[in-house]
Amino acid sequence: MTVETGDNEHLENQFPIRQLSARTQVNTVTLRAWERRYGLLKPQRTEKGHRLYSEKDVLTIERILTLVSRGVPISKVKTLLQGDVTVDEQVIETGNWQHDVAELRAAVELFSVSKVEHLIHNAFANYPANVCSERLLQPLFSELSLTDDDHGAAFGFAESELVRYALIRSSAKISKKKGANAVVLIAGNQTPVWRLALMALELADAKFTVHLLTPTFSVAAAIELAGKFEQACTVFYQDGMWKELDQKLMANVLLKNERIFLCGTAPVLANVYAEDRVFENLRSCVGGLLKRHTVLSDNLR
Repeated sequence: MTVETGDNEHLENQFPIRQLSARTQVNTVTLRAWERRYGLLKPQRTEKGHRLYSEKDVLTIERILTLVSRGVPISKVKTLLQGDVTVDEQVIETGNWQHDVAELRAAVELFSVSKVEHLIHNAFANYPANVCSERLLQPLFSELSLTDDDHGAAFGFAESELVRYALIRSSAKISKKKGANAVVLIAGNQTPVWRLALMALELADAKFTVHLLTPTFSVAAAIELAGKFEQACTVFYQDGMWKELDQKLMANVLLKNERIFLCGTAPVLANVYAEDRVFENLRSCVGGLLKRHTVLSDNLR
């Protein structure tokens, strides 16, 4: 449907795809796939062909997100939307995701770069990053971690391919302007980088400018890096436990640098504290960054 440009009142109630993406935290690639491939969205268009969305589309996306978070395959969502069936009335089995995990694992164990890249890209093109993380990648790495027949080769290969995809997908350009949406992600020594890669993808979907640093870094190196990227927030993710010196270093830097966030078991066990900046897991840390971004954005209005 094309919107008549003379209908100004109607246009004022609509907004472009970038605004829809910002409000729903679903990237524009996925939104277009939901429209073209699955018929889940039916945007109106301007005379020049630009998509326009309404509050009704926001509500539709919220329902889609609820369904896929419960394991509903994206190909089955349209039927539930048309039938006005609530999630509580019909629970979909997660067999489709189990198949996807098995297919991706088979590609990993064949060390097929092209196949792994295709499967990861296809998942993130059709689903939000948090759903891909919970339903596909976390189960995959859990399975691979239990297999030591190849001395960790498959696990390392899968991790490297996910990191490579995250680096391509997320922006590696740190904004020179002071703002709330530039984030540097750093993994501590002996910490799974694949978890931080998933965080990078989720933050990229939420319109953050993300710089994922690899490989892993010591506490002292992370503090040094956080000081270099002074216009961005820095997330340092460290599992395990810190030595006493590292605990003191991090406790001190939290007092001096309000743009550093800590995540993982190490800061929690060390009892270091800073309100809304120390988190046990990456999921909570993403929520903290989103909250901070919202507060700062509101203050600028």
